Amino acid sequence: MNGGKLLKILIFFLIILQVAGFVIHNESITRYACLFLFFAIASLYFIYTKQVRVFKIIILAVFFIKELIVFCAFENGIKYHIVMHIVIYILLFYFLYFNHKSFIYNKRDIFTLILGSVLFTVILAITYYELKTLMGNLQVFGFFYLLLIYVLLIIGAMHYINIRSEKSLWFFLSMLNFAFSDFMFLIDRFYLESNELKMFIMICSPFGFIFLVKYMITKTLVLKAEEFEGF
Repeated sequence: MNGGKLLKILIFFLIILQVAGFVIHNESITRYACLFLFFAIASLYFIYTKQVRVFKIIILAVFFIKELIVFCAFENGIKYHIVMHIVIYILLFYFLYFNHKSFIYNKRDIFTLILGSVLFTVILAITYYELKTLMGNLQVFGFFYLLLIYVLLIIGAMHYINIRSEKSLWFFLSMLNFAFSDFMFLIDRFYLESNELKMFIMICSPFGFIFLVKYMITKTLVLKAEEFEGF
């Protein structure tokens, strides 16, 4: 068994460990498992990438700063969490800009996009409407927080449906997991505090990061149309 496979086993073990720490109300286990989990997932990039890119290192560094804030439990932790995610999502737009090509869709593609977009738009609108008053002075940050992941998810889905490559799939799955995590985070912090939501966040957020790293290390392979490059 090589180092990469051992690292993947460690990652899944740490995900389970942080959830277990939360269940038994051991905050130290949860926090340390979360911090080590970041290093384990980030290590996948350095092990599997053939060429280290500065921009991707910057994204990993911002993730690390966010994890440090959570680990150190700074005051106004919710605000810092939201702001750091806003910064990360703004940086991720680089991937959309750098890899953007024209879209070609058939009728099934259009139907799928419209149905998914309408559903997610309704979820976004209802969530923000219910939370905007409860967020208080974080209302503006919360709006951009939800809006950015909304746009990233929709465009990520557009690219995947257009190209259907492995690389575009990882980006879409990453944004999907981050979207679930973000919505549950805001609901838990401002609307209805729930242990179940916290546990789902502990699962969705790491998987979103894992899929993002998979996107970073996967070579572009166009499956639907050779004319268009995917993520």
